[in-house]
Amino acid sequence: MTDAQTIASRFMEALNERDFETLATFLDEDVALDSMTGQRTIGVDPLRMSVMSYFRHFDETFSDMVLMHDALGQRVAIDATARGVYRETMPGFPAASGQSYSIPSVFVFEFENGAVTRLSHYRNIRVFEKALAR
Repeated sequence: MTDAQTIASRFMEALNERDFETLATFLDEDVALDSMTGQRTIGVDPLRMSVMSYFRHFDETFSDMVLMHDALGQRVAIDATARGVYRETMPGFPAASGQSYSIPSVFVFEFENGAVTRLSHYRNIRVFEKALAR
């Protein structure tokens, strides 16, 4: 496993454990988070707040992870299954009533000098909204 793959894997473990201090150790100070809703957040603290807010609405963990990387080791993608419970209504989404869901999710990490400089989170938002509307 490359260093970037190791960092991405450890990042996902820390994410599942809600270990925000460990997450911050992997991030560049000016990290960009491109969320699945199309919003961009810049910086470690804003990223942490964005992720914490997300988890307030969605009690979610990631499993069945498959790591992929480019030839230069500057990008790593993780294809995972997001499993969770929708516990608090998030603006722009259906009303929360404890719906459970399982949906494919992809994270793309970009690295520079051993730190994550950009993290993008993707999933089919229409399929996700349909799962939440049940």
